[in-house]
Amino acid sequence: PTYLRDMPESRQCAAAVVLKNKYLVVIGGYGQDRNTTSSCLIYDLWCNRWSSTPENMCMIEARRYHTTSVLDGKIVVAGGQGPGSNTLALVECINADALLEYAPLHYPLPTLLLDRFLEIGKFERG
Repeated sequence: PTYLRDMPESRQCAAAVVLKNKYLVVIGGYGQDRNTTSSCLIYDLWCNRWSSTPENMCMIEARRYHTTSVLDGKIVVAGGQGPGSNTLALVECINADALLEYAPLHYPLPTLLLDRFLEIGKFERG
């Protein structure tokens, strides 16, 4: 895209990782309300859209000023500050494939896929 869509909510002191050379995952941080969050936002570069993850995909501990990395298909989140500015030693792993199930959907469907669906469902009278 020639421009990048703004995030659906502001984040400060968050961490981010790139998955599959296509998705940017923004993890934790805090927003305008100054509350530390455990949620993730997913940006799909190909369709220029953001999505949020449901609560069951959030980190166990809300944090900001933390570090993230991708190791063996998992997003590893380490350290940072929790609510109340307590320093964290906690390390968490997020399954990258499970997280990407909540990535933005491509809509409308690419023509190539739509043509394929129509071909599969084709009805001919004989």
